[in-house]
Amino acid sequence: MQITPLIKLEEMSASVDGSLVSAAIVAYLGWGRGPHPGSDAQAVTDLAQRHGIPAFDLARAVEQAVATANTIRVDDAAHDAGPRFEARLRAVLPSLERDAVAALTSRAFWYARWDGGEPPAAHIAPHAERSADRHATTATPAPRQYWRHSTSLGTRYFALSDGRDFLLEGGEWVPYDRYRSGPSWWRLTGESDADIVDRSELPPGTPD
Repeated sequence: MQITPLIKLEEMSASVDGSLVSAAIVAYLGWGRGPHPGSDAQAVTDLAQRHGIPAFDLARAVEQAVATANTIRVDDAAHDAGPRFEARLRAVLPSLERDAVAALTSRAFWYARWDGGEPPAAHIAPHAERSADRHATTATPAPRQYWRHSTSLGTRYFALSDGRDFLLEGGEWVPYDRYRSGPSWWRLTGESDADIVDRSELPPGTPD
């Protein structure tokens, strides 16, 4: 697959972008604030609220970035292990800013050198969803974003709403939670076969 940027900002109608995801990663991991990586879900929620976006949406983006970093092998014995890890991370998540890349790299090496195990997955979205419930009376629903995914097997349509993925199946939007797939993943990786489309480009009769 050809690697492309997260999404061009002028084309993005979703509520988060690479800069905001980067800031959320730094906040979540507590980069620069302590001797070891943290997992401050509330910091992600607070950041989302300051920018007026759904906390769940931002949390899912951070979770995806952390999950991607977790798949990169740490070659701790190599003299250039750190720069090599950063280069691999930038290749798959090119829109992350320098501090976010440094934070994720530091986290990976901390677990490899001091914890002696695999870095854990991030679980932010459930916390963000509960926090968002407390502000439901004033929150404005995020606009739904539509996607078209075209492969040799055909074309399928997806929707992204409040950080959740949906697949158009049988004329209905059904929840879609496949690992490393769906709009919440593609906007991070720049999937070359997936495009944001307008509501008018969906099949006739598609429900809202």
